Amino acid sequence: MIPQASLKNHKAYLGDLIGGSLMIREGQIVAELLLKKPSQDEWLDAIVNQNILQKRSDASAKRNASTIKKRLEGLSDEFLTQLAFGSAELSSQLMFAATLIQSTMLADFMRDVVLDAKRMFRDLIDSNDWVAFWEDRSRLFPEFAQMTESSTYKISQVVFKILADAGYIESTRNKKLQNVYLLPEVKSLLADMQREDIVAAMEV
Repeated sequence: MIPQASLKNHKAYLGDLIGGSLMIREGQIVAELLLKKPSQDEWLDAIVNQNILQKRSDASAKRNASTIKKRLEGLSDEFLTQLAFGSAELSSQLMFAATLIQSTMLADFMRDVVLDAKRMFRDLIDSNDWVAFWEDRSRLFPEFAQMTESSTYKISQVVFKILADAGYIESTRNKKLQNVYLLPEVKSLLADMQREDIVAAMEV
């Protein structure tokens, strides 16, 4: 099911999936920076001059930081604090939750495809599952069918990398499904945000 608000804008529905995978370590660093409410100059100084993400080029640092910032914008200080300073498992789940909030398409893929695969006792998902899902969404958003082959391929690669990073599949190569148990802290934060839809997408 697609929220009516998302039907108006294919870009909002897709989110910034093409921007990259979960980037959990980088997400923790950016979350800590955002808690300081930096000005634009302070943001650029931290990302470019101080190179807090430890990237090889300014362009890479700015690109990764921008993607993460988009995924974390609008989230509470409590969410950012737990992401920045929580355990590896907590930070991973919160970064995944933030990505699902920012990309309704990925949340729908989790609920409509990954959950169905689990219900059917399948051992894995594969690229054909994503292709079928993408084609289905292209009927709702014709703009997706107009995207270049390289862009759609990159999005599919990022999706499976995100699922591997979050622990839902064993690796991007075999795509074997794994069980993920949602931490109480994550459930509590999402409940406070009234995002039970995201809880449903993560509890597959």
